[in-house]
Amino acid sequence: GMPGGREEGRQDRGRRRSPSGDDSGRHKRPRKDKGKESEEEIERKKAWGIDEKDEKKKTEEVAKPDYGKSGKLEKAKLMKKNGVTLKHMEPANAAIPNRRWRIYVFKGEEIISTLHIHRQSCFIVGRESRIADIRTDHISCSKQHAVIQFKYKSTEDEAGNTTTEICPYIMDLGSSNGTKLNKQKIEARRYYQLLEKDMLNFGSSSRDYVLLVAKNEK
Repeated sequence: GMPGGREEGRQDRGRRRSPSGDDSGRHKRPRKDKGKESEEEIERKKAWGIDEKDEKKKTEEVAKPDYGKSGKLEKAKLMKKNGVTLKHMEPANAAIPNRRWRIYVFKGEEIISTLHIHRQSCFIVGRESRIADIRTDHISCSKQHAVIQFKYKSTEDEAGNTTTEICPYIMDLGSSNGTKLNKQKIEARRYYQLLEKDMLNFGSSSRDYVLLVAKNEK
């Protein structure tokens, strides 16, 4: 595990839902009465049977988000960018940061670029130029290597007051050669909170990606 308990538990995405929620309308549709009661009954059972199967699928594929009533079309829309199927789905608590986060890219002691990571909630890191927000050209990096995801984080103080802030997190997307946070390899498919001055490395690239918040301009 990472020091300081920054590793976040997997969210329970496989919650079961009653089939009646989605399909209540399907067998209540009025029909012309031609003595086809049994056919309607069969269709009803068929509808419920499909739901049972979907229900099983849902619990098996715990890692996949629950799309609710949005259906497959919506899923397809969400999952593609410039014709490339995305490995990452933004969580429900994703948010555009309200602080001006930067990533300074170092090659040795020299800063070779400054990345502004505050204008969207999610930044894909990888070699796939059609979708990567942060391009890594090193051969050891995967096409969709990792993601920097901003999301809401609520903390409670001793008095019971809850404060919510928007924090950056890193998640390795199951890359071939891994992602390091402060020189320690992180577990794939888990969010790790990022703090100022944290350093990221992708694959075996020697470039260091250091996070800082820009000082407010007066």
